[in-house]
Amino acid sequence: MRIILVTIGSLFVSFLVFWTIKFWGRSHVYVDYQHPLYTTAEASKLPIVFIKPSFKNLESALKNEPNLYLDVLSTEDGRLVIGKKYWDAKLKPVRYAKYEDIKNDVILVSDLRDLLPQKKIIFNMLENAQAGHMIFFDDIKKAGMEKGENFIVTSPYEAMAKSLKDVAPAYLYGTTQPEILKITAMRSMHLLEALNLRADVVIFPLMIRNQKFYDQELLTEMAKRYRRIIIGPIDEKDVTEAKALNPFGIIINK
Repeated sequence: MRIILVTIGSLFVSFLVFWTIKFWGRSHVYVDYQHPLYTTAEASKLPIVFIKPSFKNLESALKNEPNLYLDVLSTEDGRLVIGKKYWDAKLKPVRYAKYEDIKNDVILVSDLRDLLPQKKIIFNMLENAQAGHMIFFDDIKKAGMEKGENFIVTSPYEAMAKSLKDVAPAYLYGTTQPEILKITAMRSMHLLEALNLRADVVIFPLMIRNQKFYDQELLTEMAKRYRRIIIGPIDEKDVTEAKALNPFGIIINK
């Protein structure tokens, strides 16, 4: 009998805690961040189509595509680069190489001063380099984009994005891998309203672990928070499905 009463009491307390957290999350008021990238993009046709170029198409895309998704890396001597070939981070990370040693296989972001400021860009900081956030910040200045008005920064690594946001809070930030896992966990507990999300933009493909990542609950919650959705990178065959979700942007592999 005592076990039954304890069980009922525990369930009742859990029920109260669950709904307290849920209503606390629902009580938050959010304000839309009027970033120039939002206002210029939303004045035109959405979704924005960002191209993630293959290594073969990289140099052509840098010249000709208006919107790009670019993987960027930091060298040991503090240069922000775009790889012209695949780098296996486990075997030979760029963060342990000097620019002079790999200059034939990379493009300096600072050398693209005449191209990048005219485009809309998602920069994906691909490696967790030491002081990588400062390397990014310094070389973005050299490329003439220090105001951050035409790009979004994302990274698989929370530390990189968080450190950069401390230095440049006015930039737009995409979700890191830990934040994506946090979204998934909170949704599975039906507590998405209480999610603490640092990112301004949710960037992720259509699927996570063979299940659809985007559902109506997530789309509604992000809309309430004025968080934009960018779906990708995805292949061209998935574009129709992605557009049906009415995202802010789509990233297409090419």
